[in-house]
Order: sequence, then structure tokens, then C-alpha cells
Amino acid sequence: MNQPVQIGFSQPIKRAWLDFTVQHLLEGQTHTEIRAALNAFLSDQVAVNSTARSGARQKAISILSKIWVNVPQPLESFRNEGLTILKRTPESTHIAVHWGMTMATYPFFALVAEQVGRLLRLQQYVSTAQLRKRLGEKMGEREPIIEAARKLMRCWVEWGVLADTGKRGTYTAAGQYLIKDTQLTTWLLESALIARESQSAVLHNLINYTPALFPFSLSSSYFIPNERLELFSQGVSETSVTFSVNG
Repeated sequence: MNQPVQIGFSQPIKRAWLDFTVQHLLEGQTHTEIRAALNAFLSDQVAVNSTARSGARQKAISILSKIWVNVPQPLESFRNEGLTILKRTPESTHIAVHWGMTMATYPFFALVAEQVGRLLRLQQYVSTAQLRKRLGEKMGEREPIIEAARKLMRCWVEWGVLADTGKRGTYTAAGQYLIKDTQLTTWLLESALIARESQSAVLHNLINYTPALFPFSLSSSYFIPNERLELFSQGVSETSVTFSVNG
């Protein structure tokens, strides 16, 4: 990557917490109101009896807020489309929207997902030892990085995209979610471009060779351009997708 990747996502986040955050956002609550609601909701789940603002609960709330509520201005349109998708799609697909939004807002999440996806393509499992080596090559051998990656993989077990193998620190894929929704397919591919900080990619490669999207099965049959993504042909059989930051 062009610049160092900050960890940011360093606290275990449960899928139900993401759903709770989105629910209150869709109800029109403000950032302050949502943070207060999250603090109450998590009071008996994270940092119980803790009053330290820098504690685990406040870190979890900050992560949830950055993913869905207090997103960078260039991602507001992308976030708003994600909310639209959540409102009209079945709950079984909501994990894909949470995944795409987290990839777009947390480069570290996307980097770990990419390395896990690459390992799962080579073999049927991924271990923390293998991930340590790969992340060490990308970010250096720092224990906070490895610890954050471990927490992420535990998150993904809870989210239902990884499964324990019975061997400590070793995981396998829990199966893929088949995505047939055209808007969601396009939106997920856009999240991959955002995470890569890339303006364009060959569509076939983006769909079939994006390891960070390992939990999902995508098809170009369900890709349609949107206000931020355009298609253009390169040669006879190659189609590329271009991302417009001004979309």
C-alpha cells in the first residue's frame, strides 16, 4: 500500500452490535444519540462496571460509529446506498453489507481479509501463525498487529464467515454467501476498490480474484454500473470498471 495501514479495528465487534447501530441510524437518530444508545446496549456486554472512557466499551462504540455513523465525507454516498440495500434485502445478506462497509472504512480489516482469503485459496484452513508471517511482511512484526488480527478472526467466527477447526488458532471457511442481488454485487465490488485505493480494475479480476471478499460468491451477471462506477471495454473481450470519487 502507498501509506502505512493503521490498525483502528482493534476490538472484537459482534454482528448484533452492527445491526443495532444500523437500526438506530435508520430511525434517524443523531451521532450523539446513537453513541448513547450503544453505551446503554453494551453496558452489560463490554467493560461491565467500567467508567473509563478509554475502555473496551468506548473503543467498540468508536469502531461501530466509524463504520456506519460518522463516516468520512467521500464515503457518505456509498454508506447511504448500503443503508438502502439493508432496508430492502433479507437479513441473511446483511453480513455482506456490514463486511463491505467495514472494508471501506478500515483498511486494516481489508488487509487481514485479503491475506486470509489468499490462504484459503491455497489450502482449506488458515492459522494465526501463517497470518503472522504474512502480516509481518506487510506491516512489520509488531505484537499489537498480530493481536488485532487474532481478534478479527474471532469476530469472523462469530459473524459466521470462519469456523473453528478444533485446533487452537486454526480456522476454515464457513461457506460462501451466494450474492445474486445486482445492487449488492456492485456495491461490494465498489468496497473492494475503495479498500484498495484503486480507481479502476478489470471486472473479471475484481469479481474472481479479490481475496478480501472470500466469504461471498459473486458473478458478473449481477453487476450493474451505478453513479460512482462505470464500465468501459478494453479490447474485444476485456471489460474494466472505473471508480469515480466524485460520484
